[in-house]
Amino acid sequence: MPTIEENNLAFDFPPDWYALKYDHDAEPASGEPAGFYRRIILSDGVQQVRGMDILCRLPGETKRLQLIEVKDERKRDPTADVALRHEELRQTMLRKTLGTLASLVLAERLGDASLRPMACLSQQPLVEVVLFLEEPPLAPARTTQLRKVTEKDRKIILDQKLTAKLYQWGIPFFLYDLDKRKPALWQVRDLA
Repeated sequence: MPTIEENNLAFDFPPDWYALKYDHDAEPASGEPAGFYRRIILSDGVQQVRGMDILCRLPGETKRLQLIEVKDERKRDPTADVALRHEELRQTMLRKTLGTLASLVLAERLGDASLRPMACLSQQPLVEVVLFLEEPPLAPARTTQLRKVTEKDRKIILDQKLTAKLYQWGIPFFLYDLDKRKPALWQVRDLA
């Protein structure tokens, strides 16, 4: 079973999936080189290109990819402006989706061995984008009923905005967390 650790969370994928940490740095201790994103895309000063945390190729005859971004923000200041943070997340998700798709096109053109299972965009696979978002509980100072409802709705609004925009691009979007919106196809464990 492929397991990938990211932001104090362990992602366990089914054994027949091909999953990799896309944005990983080189690990000198083990001699493992940086991944394609860091080694090729970000090398020589390329800026403004963002990449997802995890890429997955699902089994089956029809090619299907998942691009997964992990945000564990449980240590974020609970009094911070949630609406502002969610707008930043929306923009980040859109940039990372485009950057990752562009990188997969380059990986396919270059025949990069590390991304060969995922670098198949010329075959028009189904692409799904996932945001795994953990947030801090509501601040105790924000105890009015209206405030609680509004802040809980912020996550729904983020979900709706990303779903609508990615739908325009022909890409399904899914928002998951540890409690209420667990992914159906893979498991997540809290390592904190």
